[in-house]
Amino acid sequence: MASDITDQGWAWVIVVGVTIINLAVLPVQQCFGLIFAERFASLGITATQTSLILHLNGTITCSLGLISGPMMKRFAFRQVAYFGSLTVVLGICAAAFAVSLPTLIITYCVIIGIGQGILFPATTLALNTYFRKKRNVAMGFSVTLTGLGPILMPLLIDVLLENFATTGTLLILAGIASHSLMGASLLKPFRKQTEQSVLIDKITNISKEENSCIDKTNVENNAIQCRLLNKRNAEEEKQPNYCPENSETEVKRNKQTSFLKKIVTNMDLDLLRDNRYIAIVLGMSVSLVAETNFNATIPFVLAELANLDRTSIATIMSIQAAADITGRLCVPLLAQKTGWTCRNLYVLSLLGSTFGRTILSTWGDTYVIVIGVALIIGLAKGTKAVFQALIIPDYVPLERLPAASGIQMVCNGILSISMGPIIGKEKF
Repeated sequence: MASDITDQGWAWVIVVGVTIINLAVLPVQQCFGLIFAERFASLGITATQTSLILHLNGTITCSLGLISGPMMKRFAFRQVAYFGSLTVVLGICAAAFAVSLPTLIITYCVIIGIGQGILFPATTLALNTYFRKKRNVAMGFSVTLTGLGPILMPLLIDVLLENFATTGTLLILAGIASHSLMGASLLKPFRKQTEQSVLIDKITNISKEENSCIDKTNVENNAIQCRLLNKRNAEEEKQPNYCPENSETEVKRNKQTSFLKKIVTNMDLDLLRDNRYIAIVLGMSVSLVAETNFNATIPFVLAELANLDRTSIATIMSIQAAADITGRLCVPLLAQKTGWTCRNLYVLSLLGSTFGRTILSTWGDTYVIVIGVALIIGLAKGTKAVFQALIIPDYVPLERLPAASGIQMVCNGILSISMGPIIGKEKF
């Protein structure tokens, strides 16, 4: 890629577009427990069913990872982002009127899940396409600005639920999500304009010069090939072991082999031979399942463990989000000075999350301790949000990034649906 295009100019507009999309689409997922708590209680939905809804959504979102690679090769990420944004908005509107477990699964899990599975790979590829040397800085800005949402949204949702109940709140959130179309409009497809114009001129000149020669040589070559083919067929028919059925069988086998090769090539399944890549994907997937469970169940845990009301829970979530932004903004700057790698800081964030959750499970009945835990977990969550998005892009080249991210999403989905609902067997 041309160095005069990346890391500057429109690349920073891409950061703004990705941030707008995240701020518009993520509140429903980030405040899942807060939004649906009253509706689930009125419908008698159990903890296991709540966990099933949550992780089925994640599984469907991640299951689209296998097709995200071929989709990005065929369509521009702006087109993919448009379609994903519209699907998410439709799903949120439909979820507003879902009053049973099957309808919640269809709307929240299936429709919203499909939209997110289409949308998020497009934003990731757009950001990694436009940035090379300043990728860490760009990702830090994006996730930091995205972190502003969880600070304000819990308080806003609390007010909306008080005045408009769950249905009205979701419709308003659908209106907010529609702003993702504006962010998608900013995802300008990457074009190497100077290189493309030179290449087109060369191809045009070469084709003009060679067309006359090709026309003459094609006639002669076709005649020679026909003679050789007729002679070869006559010799094969004279042989006693000649059997046309064997040749047909070989043709079928070759077609099947070529079809499988196309699948492996388009989805870049050769990545599965890389043991280091597999270890990275499995580790990040397990972490994601644990993070998703905690974020979804924290309102239920605080309500029962610390006897907090909805307003207090929203305040705690906002404090955690403020610490989240602090981690996203400060830790990358410190990491740049210390020279720590993305994987080292990612592991550090996992240790911080584990430490905070352990304190919450042991001494979580005191309001002051809950605030302290929110600060610890928020810092760890912000650190992880920055560096988990950079581990795979730093490990694989750009041309293999869509397929590598797609395989990771599929692994996330499999582990989410297999391990996630385990938390529902225990009472929140």
